[in-house]
Amino acid sequence: MPRPDSTSPPVNGETYFFRDHGQFDLLRLHLLPELIERRRFSKTLRVWSAGCASGEEAYSLAMLVDRLMPRRDGWDILILGVDRNPAALAKAERGRYGHWSFRMAPPKLRQHYFRRSGDEWELSERIRRMVIFRAVDLVGAAFPDDELRDMDLILCRNVFIYFDRNSVATVAKKLAATLREGGYLMTGHTELIGHAMTNMRSRLFAEGVVYQRIVAPPASVTATLSPGRPAPAVARAHTSPREPSPASPDVSSAARSADDLSAAARQFADCGDYARAEQTCGEALAMDPLSAEVHFLLAQVAQLNRNFEQARPLLEKTLYLDPRNIAAHLELAALCERADNMPRAQALRKAALDIVRALPADAIVAPYETTAEELARWLA
Repeated sequence: MPRPDSTSPPVNGETYFFRDHGQFDLLRLHLLPELIERRRFSKTLRVWSAGCASGEEAYSLAMLVDRLMPRRDGWDILILGVDRNPAALAKAERGRYGHWSFRMAPPKLRQHYFRRSGDEWELSERIRRMVIFRAVDLVGAAFPDDELRDMDLILCRNVFIYFDRNSVATVAKKLAATLREGGYLMTGHTELIGHAMTNMRSRLFAEGVVYQRIVAPPASVTATLSPGRPAPAVARAHTSPREPSPASPDVSSAARSADDLSAAARQFADCGDYARAEQTCGEALAMDPLSAEVHFLLAQVAQLNRNFEQARPLLEKTLYLDPRNIAAHLELAALCERADNMPRAQALRKAALDIVRALPADAIVAPYETTAEELARWLA
């Protein structure tokens, strides 16, 4: 009979390596390279996996850093895994995992970083040494402290769903205070809906939203999220536009199709240039007025501008054009909850759940990069 942690899903604290490929691609392609470049002179990097369970997330971060920085001479790198469960931390420190922990991992991961040991896989000592584990109760503990401070990156994913509303606000405030200026907080999708984030601004990527620490921002830049039940929909923070980034795309010559314009509009939104994003979406719709993707992006930009009344019909139009769009169902449900229209919100969530349940259990559901089976458990 197989060991419980070998081939069967754990009952509590479920996790696995590189959970949510979209978020890890965002880390690999954008956030970690940006942070490494920013810290190249001080040669320090501080990363925290909050609610790390049995360590798969913390070690996934270590493997990403190892891939991005195979030579780390002179660097002081802290990767900290924190959880309140001593048994989970003990397993994390052992660094031995069953097949279930690799179910969504890149195929070559085990070959490169693990060796077979009976019915388990043992993590290489080189990666294990990169991570420190510590027992912390995120709600009850006082931080920042001597160790939990000046973080460049905090992952706190699929943790807030276990807290009541007051605890979510308390922990989110402490996490924000633990980041250094310019540092990033990545949460699970929609986990911070309904909570204000002081001294934080949102950055919108195709893979989701992350929150970046800023110092003493004007009130209009504070990230405020629309209320709604936590669920794995695409979280969209709602902020006033910030200054456009120098990296804003030039669509004058590059954009040749509605798809090009849609991609450029998303880049404008990520840069904070919401006016250009809306303008470019309009140009895309002139070429393809039945594009559900562009209507959905316009709805997201409207929410970023805190224009929820404008977002609602755009999401309705998205669903008219693409009735099986799971993310549009869930974002519209969140807006209905914001307007206290609970019957409509519940109907939308049930419709999303019905769509998910009709998919094969192992189908990967965009944009969440999780299986239909897992998403159904979230929505049930």
